Amino acid sequence: HATRLVIERGRAVGVEALVDGKRQVFRADREIVLAAGAIGTPQLLLLSGIGPADELGGHGIDVVVDAPNVGRNLQDRYEVGVEPRLQADWPLLVGARFDRTDRQWRDWSADGSGMYVSNGAAIAAAKRSPGAKGARDLFFMALLAKFRGYEPGYSAQIGAHHNYLTWTVLKAHTSNRAGRVTLRSRDPLDPPAVNFSYFEEGDGDPQADLDAMTHAIGFARRMAAPLRRRGLVAAEEEPGPACDTAAKLAQYVRDNAWGHHASCTCAIGPRAQGGVLDGDFRVHGVRGLRVVDASVFPRIPGMFIACAIYMIAEKAA
Repeated sequence: HATRLVIERGRAVGVEALVDGKRQVFRADREIVLAAGAIGTPQLLLLSGIGPADELGGHGIDVVVDAPNVGRNLQDRYEVGVEPRLQADWPLLVGARFDRTDRQWRDWSADGSGMYVSNGAAIAAAKRSPGAKGARDLFFMALLAKFRGYEPGYSAQIGAHHNYLTWTVLKAHTSNRAGRVTLRSRDPLDPPAVNFSYFEEGDGDPQADLDAMTHAIGFARRMAAPLRRRGLVAAEEEPGPACDTAAKLAQYVRDNAWGHHASCTCAIGPRAQGGVLDGDFRVHGVRGLRVVDASVFPRIPGMFIACAIYMIAEKAA
């Protein structure tokens, strides 16, 4: 478990880590590449004295570089699910246990056929919300699963139910850049505080983001309507029939939205304008240290961040 960077005379020369409960320093002959992600990277920088001087001082950490925007600018998507429960199980999932003993695994291992060839998304669509400028900002995935976001035990729900069609709705290009990662303490084993500052807690135009999400839920419901007319849907469990007005849908989104594209907490940009890194991923004010992970983007890219991360990794390599 990495605990801090070792910095001597303005240069990163090693990484301190806990190994079997004991502190050990791994020294670098050339450079250190920090790739701990949009949450872990700012935490390690802060623990190492690179961050806002007032925050570091409050935890008794010596300031190596006063970098006010380490941990700031945290961005993500807004996502919710429209979840019809069907009258019967999907034929593709009959007998699926999602392990090496089920029929679907045997089909895949024998000749590369069947359900496990897929990533689980039956169909996808992208569209532009009303009032959106520029690229399409809504993405829809139909999953043959009961899925309400990422939380402990969510995969067990997927394995236990074979009669759901969840339209996962994703809002890209949100206007909110107010999220933040901060230290709870100087203990490296203490998880940092992460606040995405969703909707009215954040900045930008939260009403436009909410309007886009309520529009997206209505669109997903219209895509599911043919199944309902054919008598294949038993009930819509999420958001549910009680959410029948724009105001109720907006509150549902506030209460239930999640994301899984955390990024932008150590943004590339000029130091004078609040950037943490230069265009070659080097940390401003420290030699021998680069960051290459989802934290480097000034603005969250595209609809999914994986390809953009591959691209920066290739550039850094």
